[in-house]
This record gives sequence, C-alpha cells and structure tokens, in this order.
Amino acid sequence: MLKVELTENYAGVTIYGDYNDLDFLYDSINYLIHGDPTSDGEYTMQNHLYGFLYDVRHAYQGQRGAVLIDNDLNDNTREWFKFKKKDITDKNICFCFNYLLPDLFLDMVLIKYFIRKIDKKVNDIYNPYINMVNYFYSLVLHSLENMLTEIKFNKIKKGLLESVVADSIFIPQWFQIISIDYSKMNKKQREKEFMHIMDAIYNYGDYEDYLKMKIDMEKLCKEKNCSLDDLHYDNYPEEIEW
Repeated sequence: MLKVELTENYAGVTIYGDYNDLDFLYDSINYLIHGDPTSDGEYTMQNHLYGFLYDVRHAYQGQRGAVLIDNDLNDNTREWFKFKKKDITDKNICFCFNYLLPDLFLDMVLIKYFIRKIDKKVNDIYNPYINMVNYFYSLVLHSLENMLTEIKFNKIKKGLLESVVADSIFIPQWFQIISIDYSKMNKKQREKEFMHIMDAIYNYGDYEDYLKMKIDMEKLCKEKNCSLDDLHYDNYPEEIEW
C-alpha cells in the first residue's frame, strides 16, 4: 500500500511502498507519458517526469531507503494457514524515498497534460493507470494538511485541478530555480513561501519574468547550439533539511 508523508521540515514528502506498489506507480506514469513527443516542449516535459520515475525505480530496487513495517500476522493466523514461523515473519519491507515538493507538484501538473491527451482518444473512467495516478495525487495532497490552513489546502487542490500546461512555452529552468531555492530554505521560510511557489508553478505562463526567461533561454540555445535540457541554473545542495 502506498503512503506519502510530509517531511519534518516541509522540504518534500517521503513516498513509501512495497515492490509492487512502486512498480505499478512507475508503470502507470510511464504508460501515460510514453511515446514520441510532438514538440520540443513535450520532449522537455517527458524528461522531467523521467527524473521522478528514475527515483521510483531505484526505490523499489532497494537503492534508496527502506523500513520494516508490521503486517499484523499473529500466531493464530499462522496456525490457520499452516504457515511455519521459519518461512514467514511478522514484518514486511517497505521501500521509500524523499522528493522535493516543487518538483513533485510540477510532475503532477505535467502528468495531467499527458492524461488529457489520452482522454481525448479514450474516455475510460476505469483506466487503471489514470486511477493509480489520481490515487497517488490524493495521497500527496492530504500529506499537506498539517502544513496548510483549510483555505490554503483547498486552493492547492483547486489549483492542481485547473492547472494547464502549454507545451509551446514550457521551459524547465524556471521550475529548476524555484525548486533549488526552496531546497535551500528552512522550515519557516518554506511554510511562508509555499503558496507563492505553488502559484509560480500552476500559473507560470502569467509571469512576465517567465516569458522573458523563455526568450533568453532560447537565444542562449541558438548561441550554444544546444537544447533547453542542456542548460542548468544551479546545482541542488548536497544536504537538504528534509
């Protein structure tokens, strides 16, 4: 069973799941975003999402973190099913990894873009991959309840629902700056700035600074003969106060 918890200092969330949980989350997102991109913006969006999938995959492969959790298996259950104590324990392994909130919410917005493309072709309310992603969204959103007031929490939910990505104007550097700056904040700063940061993610196209950055980045790409994905604002700090 998937579980999402807000980290102590509000830097991000810890995502928990057993092998099958995380494997299906990986497969669901990969199913929704796979395929040849139809624009440079889509290509860049896919690359950002593959970064999240990279962490998901390495988590269920046991290369991130892990905890042992009780599975409520007692002696009566063992006897009923004739399980031998040496063959089964009362603990299950649960893999986990941390992920920064700005990056995660950007990923959630981007996945919605690809879901809309699929929904135009196949309107299936029982699609297991879409339903898995929506379930994951609900876990992420409700992990924020202790950090936000009810009014702010409802704004975050409404913003995610209404957010729209325009692949024609999408550039990753804007979001990279937001995420790196957020990672360097302390708990009080994150709590104070969170709503502003979410607005800059949800409504990036409304910011004049964003549109100016897009022009500057595209000009720099021509000068250096490279793609937007080759340009980086800064590096994430080696240590984050999660």
